[in-house]
Amino acid sequence: MSLLDLIKTTAMAAFQASNPVNILVGEVIESKPLKIEVHAKLILTDEFLLVAEHLTRHERVVSVRYEYPEHFSEEQIGDAAKQASSSRKNIGDSASNPYENYTMNFAELTVEDGLKVGDKVVLHRVQGGQRYFVSDRYKEGDKIW
Repeated sequence: MSLLDLIKTTAMAAFQASNPVNILVGEVIESKPLKIEVHAKLILTDEFLLVAEHLTRHERVVSVRYEYPEHFSEEQIGDAAKQASSSRKNIGDSASNPYENYTMNFAELTVEDGLKVGDKVVLHRVQGGQRYFVSDRYKEGDKIW
């Protein structure tokens, strides 16, 4: 082995020993308790996972403003222009009526969209390799719309 090869081998060993972050993809195979399959030989259970809050059931305080008609262009939404709509039906009313102007300030919103079986997720191996951070769901490029 030449001196150059020895230096390269030593440098690579030192780099790998520092355990830099690795990005992996996996699939949720159980939601409660959480289990994510990275590959057949690596199934991660909840004690090894750190999950971003937006992938869990969580609460937010929001304000909603609606003015009829509201149009959202393709540039705002991403796939096609959309016309917003709204309706309300009070108990005892025979038909629903559209909102013309509506504002709700400081409403509590519970986001129920936690990880589900079949979700494909992006994972980052935390330095040291014992924990994995689940950062987001993902879809293949041809399946986004």
